[in-house]
Amino acid sequence: MPDPKLTELLSPGVLARIDDYSLLARVVVEGFISGLHRSLFQGFGSEFFQYRPYVAGDDLKYVDWKVYSRRDRLQTKVFQEETNMNCCLVLDASASMDYRGERAECSKLRYASMAAACLAYLASRQGDRVGLYAYAEGLHTVVHPGRGGGLRGVLAALGGLKPGGVADHRRALDFVSESVKRRGTVVWLSDFHGVEEDAGNLLKRFRFAHHEGVAFQVLDPDELDLPFGGTMRFVDSEHSGEIVTAPEEIRAEYRQRVAEFTETIRLSCLREQVDYLLLRSDENLGNLLAAYLHRRESLV
Repeated sequence: MPDPKLTELLSPGVLARIDDYSLLARVVVEGFISGLHRSLFQGFGSEFFQYRPYVAGDDLKYVDWKVYSRRDRLQTKVFQEETNMNCCLVLDASASMDYRGERAECSKLRYASMAAACLAYLASRQGDRVGLYAYAEGLHTVVHPGRGGGLRGVLAALGGLKPGGVADHRRALDFVSESVKRRGTVVWLSDFHGVEEDAGNLLKRFRFAHHEGVAFQVLDPDELDLPFGGTMRFVDSEHSGEIVTAPEEIRAEYRQRVAEFTETIRLSCLREQVDYLLLRSDENLGNLLAAYLHRRESLV
C-alpha cells in the first residue's frame, strides 16, 4: 500500500504552493527515495553515498558490522555510481501548455516544470549532468549539460518559463540531437498536440544520436474526458481557431479520438524504443519518478 503521507507530498496540490523549484525538487525526491523499500539505483560504485537498512537478499559483504556491533542493527553501505551521463530535459512551453481546468491545481506547464525540476534533481543526485531545453516556436531556454550552471541553472531557468506561441517540436528535437553529443537520456515533456503525424520520425532522432528516450505526455483531465455541459465556445490557444458546440453531444466521439491520439503517441514511442507515460496534471509525481528510475537503472 502506498504511504498516504508520501502520496500527499507528491500531489500537485501541495507542490503547486512551493514557488522555489530547488526546495520543491529536494522535498519531492528525498521524500520519494525515503519511501522506497529498496532503492532502484543504489549500485556499488567507487564513492560511498549513504546507509540504508539491510534487506533480505543483500550482499553481506556490504553490511557495516561495526554499526551492527554498536547499534544492534544491520545497515548496508550504498555507493553512488559515477556514470557521468547526460540527462537532457526537453520541455514544451507553447501556449497549449498553459491550460488549467477546474480539477487541476496548476497548468500543464507548471506541472511539467515541477516534474522537470524533480527529474533534474534526481539525475544530479545520481551524478549525471543535467540540461534543459524549453521551446515553443523556437528554443528560448537552453542550459547545456555540464555548462550554464548545471542543476542550479536548470532550476533557475524553470522558474522563469512563460507559456506562449506555437510548438515547433521538430526544431527543438533537431537542436537537441545535434547539440548534445555525449551518451545519455533525453526526457521529452509535452502534451504532444500537433505532433502525432510526425512523432515516429522525431523520436528516431533519439536513437540516431545514441540517446535513450523517455516521453511524458502531460494532459489536463479536461482534455481526456470533456466534462463540460451546456453550449460552449472552445478556442485553439495556438492557432486562434474556435468552435461552438454542446459537449454532451460530442463527448463519446471526442473521448474516442483522444484515446486514438494518445495511443498513436504511445505506439510511436514503442516502435522507437522510447519509454512512454501518460500523465494527468492532477496526479502525483510518483509514477513519473519511478518510470525515470526504471529507465536509468537499465543504462548502468
